[in-house]
Amino acid sequence: MEFAHTLLRLAVILAAAKLAAELTERVSQPAVLGELLAGLVLGDSLLRLVDPHNDILHTLAELGAVLLLFEIGLESDITALLRVGWRSLWVAMIGVVIPAVLGFGVSLLLRQPVMAAAFIGATLTATSVGITARVLHDLGILRWAESQIVLGAAVADDVMGLLILAVFSGLAQGETMSVLQVGKTFVLALVFLAGALTAGLRASHIFLRVAEQMRARAALVTAALVFCFLLAALAQLVGLAPIVGAFSAGLVLARTEHRVRITERASAIADMLVPLFFVVMGAQMNLRAIHLSTPAGRAVIVLAALLIVAAVAGKLASGLAVWGTRMRPWLVGVGMIPRGEVGLIFATIGLTQHVFDIPLYTAVLILVMVTTLITPPWLRALARRYGARPHETPHAKMRGTMESIT
Repeated sequence: MEFAHTLLRLAVILAAAKLAAELTERVSQPAVLGELLAGLVLGDSLLRLVDPHNDILHTLAELGAVLLLFEIGLESDITALLRVGWRSLWVAMIGVVIPAVLGFGVSLLLRQPVMAAAFIGATLTATSVGITARVLHDLGILRWAESQIVLGAAVADDVMGLLILAVFSGLAQGETMSVLQVGKTFVLALVFLAGALTAGLRASHIFLRVAEQMRARAALVTAALVFCFLLAALAQLVGLAPIVGAFSAGLVLARTEHRVRITERASAIADMLVPLFFVVMGAQMNLRAIHLSTPAGRAVIVLAALLIVAAVAGKLASGLAVWGTRMRPWLVGVGMIPRGEVGLIFATIGLTQHVFDIPLYTAVLILVMVTTLITPPWLRALARRYGARPHETPHAKMRGTMESIT
């Protein structure tokens, strides 16, 4: 009977995730927002049909997070990022440092513990590559210089954000917060990433070469997933978050000739587990825990509101990196706003490592949802103001060019 109940829960979650994603996409919002709202409805806040603390659901959700970061790594191109130039890296650095500092400062101001404040700052660093890329594609402006800057910077600040997460994840496990320990964990994360991109590239060729010689069905994607899970496990064994290893595996395999085939086949698996991850994350959000009649409840709302201001202001500041050029700073800054998937993963790690309590986690989830919600219409308004039309040809009305990145 227990297995039957698990199957029924999975059926409800997957059906709700797809229906909610369909509804949000029909109103020009990202699917992830619908999946979060589905979790909100099914979870502790409303219907309580899904128990986010169920061991099986929790494990499947974590696997979904690993596959999500693996996909993001597969879709990232470090070589293309470097071609965009140092301007993109400056945008990323500003878009990481300022939101982290603002989030940390606001949290301390509202008397959050130092470790919780640090995790909140880390959550504010990451930009959702998927949400921004989808909107830019729909507007037909992916080849605008500003779009290239935003996409390159979003990839770069995901890498930097994951390194920051690796530091605070280690500290949350009981390590002493000191300059020496922070530096040690940061260096470890850098060494791991560098090792994955060098030794991992050689190892991946062996995996894929063996898989090519096999006649068994799905040998190639199986080899890719084995590689992903090995690096994710290795990352956790050395004190980093598993998603750092999964992201590294994606970056490595993105540099192989099998990138397209692996991405297509891995996506079929991820399309089942990643929505489950978002639904479970939404289910953990408990609006019942926020009582506006109590000082604690009002404090959560105040924290969420101030974090939204800090998150938006911090990313808008990243547009300063292109100030004085022929590019439009507002388009760059707004493109960096959505937190989306990676921000959710940061918040979830904070919750599972008992750095966040449920009210604080709920405040952070509100932040992620609001920044995800406001970016698409804001980007559309700006792009149309600058002359864009949906699905215009790459050369039509292309005011920004790659030559303007100087």
